[in-house]
Amino acid sequence: MSESIENFLEKIYLFSKDKNRPIKTTELAKLLNIKPSAVTNMAKKLHKLNYVIYEPYVGITLTTKGIKRAKTILDKHSTIKVFLTECLGLNNERANEEACKLEHALSDDTLQRLKHFMVGYEKDKKYKDK
Repeated sequence: MSESIENFLEKIYLFSKDKNRPIKTTELAKLLNIKPSAVTNMAKKLHKLNYVIYEPYVGITLTTKGIKRAKTILDKHSTIKVFLTECLGLNNERANEEACKLEHALSDDTLQRLKHFMVGYEKDKKYKDK
């Protein structure tokens, strides 16, 4: 899945979670800094793939499949950000920027391995702090 599609799903998910309503194409265009026509084209494409429900003049809503994918993307982002701040000592802003880039390239297998590493790292850190 392309970075632009993942960003699209991520923004819809976060908007819907906050506002609890479909996001209009103009709103999403502003969030993604792209033209509304590009949002409409992407919404139609993702509607065919069953990631979103797109209704002209109503807005865009994630399907169950879309929600699942968006949560996976956000989980990757969160895991990477924690790794970058806790293990590598990056500040929050830089860690967030780097996580945004890395979340799209990281495979699910690598994510699971990183999570496993983080569990061991946290246990080791707690042991050393005693």
